[in-house]
Amino acid sequence: MVMKTPIRSQEVGHILAELSKRYDLVRMVNPEECHTFRMNDEGKMTYGPACYSVWHSTNRCRDCTSLRALKTGVELHKTEIKDGDLYEVTSRPVEILRDDELIYPCVIEMIRIRRGKGMKQDHHHAVLHEKYKPERFAELLQKAMQDFPYGMVWFDKEGRCLYANSEAFRLFRVADDLQKLAGILKNWIQQDMLAGCQAASWIQSYETGVENKAISISRYPLHDPDGGVVGNYFLLRDCTQAQKNIDLEHFGTLHDSLTGICNRYGFYRQARHCLESYPEETYCLAGLNFCDFKLINNFYGLTKGNELLSRIGTMLRRHYEGDDEVAYGRIQDDRFALLIPIRRFRPEEFLHDVEQIMQSLRPSNLVLQVTVGICRVEDAETPISILCDRAFLAAGSLEKRESSGFVWYQEDMLADKLHDQAILARFAEAIQNQEMKIFLQAQVDARSGRVIGAEALSRWRRDDGSIIPPALFVPVLEQHGKIWQLDHWVWEQSCSLLRKWQGTPLEDCTLSVNISVKDMYYLDLYEVFTQLAQQYGINPAKLELEITETVFMDKPREAMALIRRLQSYGFRIAIDDFGSGYSSLRLLKDIQADILKIDMEFLQKTAHHRRSRIILQAIISLAQALSMPTVVEGVETKEQVEYLRGIGCTTFQGFYFSQPIPVTDFEKHMHEDWA
Repeated sequence: MVMKTPIRSQEVGHILAELSKRYDLVRMVNPEECHTFRMNDEGKMTYGPACYSVWHSTNRCRDCTSLRALKTGVELHKTEIKDGDLYEVTSRPVEILRDDELIYPCVIEMIRIRRGKGMKQDHHHAVLHEKYKPERFAELLQKAMQDFPYGMVWFDKEGRCLYANSEAFRLFRVADDLQKLAGILKNWIQQDMLAGCQAASWIQSYETGVENKAISISRYPLHDPDGGVVGNYFLLRDCTQAQKNIDLEHFGTLHDSLTGICNRYGFYRQARHCLESYPEETYCLAGLNFCDFKLINNFYGLTKGNELLSRIGTMLRRHYEGDDEVAYGRIQDDRFALLIPIRRFRPEEFLHDVEQIMQSLRPSNLVLQVTVGICRVEDAETPISILCDRAFLAAGSLEKRESSGFVWYQEDMLADKLHDQAILARFAEAIQNQEMKIFLQAQVDARSGRVIGAEALSRWRRDDGSIIPPALFVPVLEQHGKIWQLDHWVWEQSCSLLRKWQGTPLEDCTLSVNISVKDMYYLDLYEVFTQLAQQYGINPAKLELEITETVFMDKPREAMALIRRLQSYGFRIAIDDFGSGYSSLRLLKDIQADILKIDMEFLQKTAHHRRSRIILQAIISLAQALSMPTVVEGVETKEQVEYLRGIGCTTFQGFYFSQPIPVTDFEKHMHEDWA
């Protein structure tokens, strides 16, 4: 796991200079835009060439390591071989604190280049049987090369073409004319390459007069018996179809499969190209957002929602396809972005076109709000992701209104964004400085009134003793993909507590911890929990894992397989917030969980609503029939306790018994009668 403390923009140059002492190439990369960039001592950003240009490529790397590092927050490594050289690449995710107090996530790429190490090197040699005549072997070798499925051409070190097989002539559609074939190849090859001793590979486009071919070329040195270089030979292969497949795959990495327009990474790249190609233009970036878009999917099905998104894509393509000044794309779910010169953008017309599409599709009883946020591009070197953030920040400011509309981004809208960034900037430091604390909320046995366990919760206590409520920092961590770091810390602290309690009066106590949807994306949860159990020497049954219904809705197959593996190891699984989703009964059918934890919203309604009580009683009866203990959280009154005990609830959790308290207070009062 990597905990990152943001780097101030003025420190970037010094850090790169220090790293350059240990690596051959060190560079800052924005993998979302596929660009390198520089940052001067004043924090000014300047974009450089495409990051993949170091491999002499024209396309984004497949399965980009730096992009994965940026997404996961984990340092990753890879090796690349190019022209016989071995490139050892380390992608380290970092966060830069800009002068405007925004945090900019990016990657430092550190590359070691090992010249010639990409070539096959060993101590083996070709061996000809001692009784076999070299002249006869040469005849057979020439015959074999003639039938070889690849084109083969030999040059001496002076650049004279000595040999070509039939496949080489066929590839280039020339008669058996050695000099004409040599002339074609020499147009592609620098003279020093013919005299060099390093291997090289590349793809060359060749127009035959009938079609445009892609030819894969590999060059290898020819050595005499003493190891001296006497020439080179070239292997030639028609890779036209393979190149088309790669181009198609590359198209898929940059385009949205539903609408056919650019996805987020394609839009970032296209937008950067526009800003670089037309520096004299003043641009704006418009962000289109559908408020409560999920209502369409929930009530009228995915087909209707997808049709709306597809029509928006068609509208953008109809207006701007082939327009080099404009970039557009679907960058996330129901969000679209448009980069366009300000002189050409008419917000009213744009909004009108979108509303007309919606009116033609939506049911008459469903009103869907559309918001458009517009950000003026003041500095063309600003990362596209930040421009998008500003546009959608502006769009979000309209969501409280009941009608659709557009609004231009203003600096005062940044206050909420800066609050989020401040939380993120302090988070790693809070972990390291032990500002994060474990609080425990007791779980009380309904019959005996004794504490049998607790739920482990995180609290952020500053140095001055004040506490940052979870409602202020947990949603920020979830939104920015950092919640897994907090969850992992809670899990480890809980395991440490369970080990501490071994051999004490608290050893029978269980601890329950939460697993979020994002944890499944960033962590191998089976590996994490089994390693923690082994590391701290705890009984896995003492650590109850609470998984919400949303985990099963988002990744059902993976979640079910994970539960089975964790249970087989000995962990107990609780379905948390049962009843808050739309598939609760199906979940009980498909998942053999150990504990049912009932959503407190049911309980909040039981004081006055007979229907809610009937539903709650039915759920508890169902759990009893399935031999599942029930934990009802949010218990706040004595009347609720008596009612829940009467209908068969097995465990209580809530403020009536205890609010979340520090570990030392919990340990002190553990054996009191909490009922």
